[in-house]
Formats: sequence, C-alpha cells, structure tokens
Amino acid sequence: MNPVTGAVPPLIRGHGIRFEIDRWTWRRLDAARFDGERRHLLATRGRPWHADPEHGGETDALETWRLLAGRHQGGGMGLTVTGPGGKLDVSWEPDGAIPPDGRFYPNPDPPAAYPLLELERAGIIRPVEPAITVYGPYGRPTRLMEVTEPYHNPMLRALRMR
Repeated sequence: MNPVTGAVPPLIRGHGIRFEIDRWTWRRLDAARFDGERRHLLATRGRPWHADPEHGGETDALETWRLLAGRHQGGGMGLTVTGPGGKLDVSWEPDGAIPPDGRFYPNPDPPAAYPLLELERAGIIRPVEPAITVYGPYGRPTRLMEVTEPYHNPMLRALRMR
C-alpha cells in the first residue's frame, strides 16, 4: 500500500477539520460480533456515558481526531487521520486506479474501517453513486468515496499548498 506523503490540514475559516472517535465502540467492534450486536454498537456511537467510568464507560473513550490531506506516491489524493494514537492512512491507491481530486478509495485494512465510518457519519465523506468497487489485498472490497461540501474546496486548497 502506498503511504500518504506531505499531509497537511485542510482549513475552513482558519480551523482544521475535526471529528469525534468513540474508542469505547471501536474497541468492541470486532469480527466476532453478530450483525445485530454490531448495528446496536454503531447506533450508540458518541454517547456521553462511554466516557464515564462510573456508568460502564472508559476515561479515554471519546477522542477528537483531525483530518489531513496529502498525496499517494502515484499522485492520487490521500487522506490521513491523526489522533492521540498517532497517524493512520484512511485512503488507498490501487494500482492504475487514480480517481480525480476530491475522490479516493478507502483503505481496506481493518484498522482504517472505524475512522472511515466516523468520517462518513460526520458528513465529511460519502460513497460515490453509482457504486464503483475495486478489490484490495486479500480480496477485500473498497468502494470509491468522495469528500462532501463544504469540505471539498478546502481539501483541494490543502493539496495545492503542499
């Protein structure tokens, strides 16, 4: 997988793009969950009690992460998120498939799945219609996504600044 290089924060009115990650939910989303439990966990994302140990939560459950824009080695737009745990590339550049700026293929690796869900829930990204799917390592599918307005133009400005 090509890493994202030269990532900088896209700015809206002088501020970077931030979104909330619910680590309490993320820690409980694993492949062993059945569909009903997974849907329930996703429906409870961001609940205040997740960060309250007295009510079954954890002190580090809710985190604020930032979105960074850069380029993959092949020239396509790359997205990286950064938070208390470090940086994580959430975009991927399949061989020979470089979408136009503003669109990207999500990283099919499991660690990137939850931050991508939160970016979509926050309205920062959305799937492209009609669906365009490619297959990553080990046959994992990944669907073309795009950056939504009002985030699209700041993202393009950040890519030009690098």
